[in-house]
Amino acid sequence: MSYTLGMMGPISTTDFRDFLYPGQWRDDLPKGLGGTPVNLLSCELLKRGHNLIIFSLDPSVQDEVILEGPNLRICIGPFRSRAKHRALDFFAQERKYLLHTIKRENPDMLHAQWTYEYALAAQMSGLPHVITAHDAPIAILRMMFDPYRIIRTLMAYWVLLRAKRVISVSPYVAEHLRSFMLYFGTKEIIPNGMPKSHFEHIKVVRRVEKDTTFATILPGWSRLKNGQVAIEAFALHRKIKPNDKLIMFGHGHGVGQAAEQWAKDNGVADRVEFAGQKPYQRVMERLLNDVDVLVHPSLEEAQPMVLIEAMALSIPVIGGKSSGGVSWTLDNGKAGFLVDVSSSEAVASAMNQLASSAELRNDIGSKGHNLAVNRFHMSVITSKYEIIYSEMFGQCENNLLNNKGSDL
Repeated sequence: MSYTLGMMGPISTTDFRDFLYPGQWRDDLPKGLGGTPVNLLSCELLKRGHNLIIFSLDPSVQDEVILEGPNLRICIGPFRSRAKHRALDFFAQERKYLLHTIKRENPDMLHAQWTYEYALAAQMSGLPHVITAHDAPIAILRMMFDPYRIIRTLMAYWVLLRAKRVISVSPYVAEHLRSFMLYFGTKEIIPNGMPKSHFEHIKVVRRVEKDTTFATILPGWSRLKNGQVAIEAFALHRKIKPNDKLIMFGHGHGVGQAAEQWAKDNGVADRVEFAGQKPYQRVMERLLNDVDVLVHPSLEEAQPMVLIEAMALSIPVIGGKSSGGVSWTLDNGKAGFLVDVSSSEAVASAMNQLASSAELRNDIGSKGHNLAVNRFHMSVITSKYEIIYSEMFGQCENNLLNNKGSDL
């Protein structure tokens, strides 16, 4: 069975460097807008020999950039850099490019990531498609109530009212879509995943006599990501273990940035390393080599990749018991510590327990790793999507046969 799948979503172009024809790669190519789940799934599909056309957007692109490989074609179109301009017309220019390019490339079917501009274009194309929902729009709107987020939420409603098949990355997202977004299609769960290579490096050795190093990986200093509580909790924890350390990765958490400024203003910056935004591989290296416990204080997450990354490395995790998909990701507390992350005291208590017991760290880390292997391994995730693609392709063939029959 051979088909061409159109994958739609934000990507990081460097992740596809090894899949391109020689001479295709240039250092001045658009970097892309991230999209780790899209990159990982697409790369695994390419390794399995699937034919893929990727439709993506990038603010550095004026017209279009096309990259090619043996069974890969990447089409990158313009993405307006000013959020206000994109939102005022509901991403009309972006959707126009996507729809035009889909018609030109003519894949057999589409897989749209997120319930916004990519999903809208997939629906408008008329091609068989599946949509993966990566977030809970109303929950985000409650914490980020602004005109841009209102328009994004309206876009999600527009998509979900017409959608017939949406894959949710966690039960939390699936329930949210049914309860708040008026989605009444199929209810299927396929989480984000980690590739095989990520499971090959397990942090087995735990430091018993040495100090404990905690870490956060947060994409921004905001109320939603709640980094303030992590710093406050660490300051409370240091009253018991003054030599322990906290490393903060992510945008807004570098030297001189918002997190450090807040910590200094409140007198709680001691023993905190504000590492900031680092290349992905560098962050993973530091997790493996330097970090004993990951603290994830976010107030709401659909199904956080960072937890899977830590679990795959056998690093114990502290997360929010009421933070959306966090609880399910940690198997309702069996594969990680679940606490009230709105309380710095509760987070500090979990930090104290894990810092005081290497045996507990090993136990939680091992359970997290086992869960990640069974539930979040990229081979498991990709196989589930392959079943869906095969079903859609079968429907395509049936429709084609029916159309031919009606012409006779």
